[in-house]
Amino acid sequence: MISGILLLALLAGVAVTLASAAHRGAHLRVDVHTLRRLFQYAVLFALVVIVTVGVTGLVTRFVGKPAFGEDADALLARSLAFALVGAPLAALLAWWSRRRQLADGSETRSGVFAAYLTVAALTGATAAAFNLQSVGGAAADGRVDGGAVAAVLAWGAVWLGHWALATRMLDGDRAVPHLLLGSLIGLILGAGGLISTLGSSLEIFVHSGSGSGRPTAPGAGLGLLVGGALIWVRYWATTAIRLPRSNLWFGIVLPVGVGGGLVLSLVGASRLIWTVLVWLVGKPAEGSATVHFGGIGRDVAVLLVGLLMWWYHRAVLGPHHERRSEVQRVYEYLMAGLGLIAAAVGAGTALVGFIEAVTPGVDVGMSVVNTVLAAVTLLIVGAPVWWVFWSRIRRAADLDRAGEVTSPTRRTYLILLFGVAGVAAVIALIAVAWTFFQDVVAGRLSGVTIRQMRYGLGTLLGTAAVSGYHWSILHHDRGAAAPRRVRGPRSVVLVGPADAAVEDAVRRATGARVESWSPLDTSTGAGAWDAEVLVELLSGHPDEDLLVLSDDGVPRVVAVSRSGRPAPPAPTHGHLGDDASVV
Repeated sequence: MISGILLLALLAGVAVTLASAAHRGAHLRVDVHTLRRLFQYAVLFALVVIVTVGVTGLVTRFVGKPAFGEDADALLARSLAFALVGAPLAALLAWWSRRRQLADGSETRSGVFAAYLTVAALTGATAAAFNLQSVGGAAADGRVDGGAVAAVLAWGAVWLGHWALATRMLDGDRAVPHLLLGSLIGLILGAGGLISTLGSSLEIFVHSGSGSGRPTAPGAGLGLLVGGALIWVRYWATTAIRLPRSNLWFGIVLPVGVGGGLVLSLVGASRLIWTVLVWLVGKPAEGSATVHFGGIGRDVAVLLVGLLMWWYHRAVLGPHHERRSEVQRVYEYLMAGLGLIAAAVGAGTALVGFIEAVTPGVDVGMSVVNTVLAAVTLLIVGAPVWWVFWSRIRRAADLDRAGEVTSPTRRTYLILLFGVAGVAAVIALIAVAWTFFQDVVAGRLSGVTIRQMRYGLGTLLGTAAVSGYHWSILHHDRGAAAPRRVRGPRSVVLVGPADAAVEDAVRRATGARVESWSPLDTSTGAGAWDAEVLVELLSGHPDEDLLVLSDDGVPRVVAVSRSGRPAPPAPTHGHLGDDASVV
């Protein structure tokens, strides 16, 4: 267990360090001091884990029974060694680390120290939440799990201690990975606990009075819910929700909050609809309605929790604005993609059911009717989600074709879609070919061969439908996004006040490379640029390299030779303000 915790913590520490460096826009430089800090804080973290496990074992010795399969004397010896040897070593290393921090401020500002505080705090929080789940499960059975209570207290102390250190010593951007990762862990644990609690409660309601089976008590789920909720409230609701909306912040809210909520909703709705359809028109495995609908409480819980996650994080993102933002695009393309995946799986499953119906063979698992009902369910759930959000995207593209087609979100969506579909198609095609040639070589090619290839053929159908439709979209996008050839200059240097908006306007209107040079002498009287005048003036100099000077706001164009060789004489164009000379 300790080895697993340390390995996961090491990987998490590396991830946190990289995320912290990326969030600050810094490069991770590894030198001798960084390597020393890596070993220093890795050993400190290992000692903290060892001491916590030892203290938990000692408390368990006096208030409960040893862990399953462990000898009481061996557990006591291990706990004594961990606590009595590990605690002084951890205290000594912590004292030495603090002295170095006081002597050298770079020690406190290092990414390794931030990663240590983050990993240690989140390890304590996660372990305390899982042990709180054990406490709740034992309480539901009418007993007290002393070992779990001791673990909650010990790991909770680790969490609170490192949270206090992180709050005091991680400031600004350095605290962002810690807060967002804690929010993510709290969200996942809280959602899992809520699903378990709500699902168990609904199962008790379904089974009440039936006398069939004993539903799971909601105690364990309630314990996990309490633990996850405490973490989520402490990290997200009181702190992280107010952080600046960086890429890392959106990386938690969009794919996990909004996307994860929709996935849970689709899964819960699909299972719920399929269970009802199988009972009404399919072939249920059990004749008793109580047995058949015994797991419906968990499906309802998954659906409701997914909708709650989706609604909350969608509200956190805020309402749509008149100006279409990239965040809004990410949200809509994410929702459309998830609905499309569900619908594509449904189309492939429909082919699987058709092949099962027309080819010889024995049904293994679901019957043909139930397979077809699964396909219908996925189409019912996925297709409307895709259609609603894709319709929004199409309307936005009609209003601003160039802006939508050239957006990075749309390009990323199409590339990921073709990439995933392509990989799935290649794997399915290889599996289909393998089965086909295997039966050809063995001389047993028949309808059974097609039946054995049904899953690969279903995957090919789904990927072909998705790829075919979106290929036409990609082809149309390329035509719409292809820049029109503008007879303008090759490059333009604006010598005067820097104005990013003017640079962008000139670049889009002429197709030239545009940059600004600002004079060191601010007393030259250079006035602001007029984008419309500049564009009209520059259009008279096709395929030239130009230097544009601002004399009291009046642009003067000078054609130059970037190669250093004399340029041919520029033709006279007679445009506004055209007094260009050749340099």
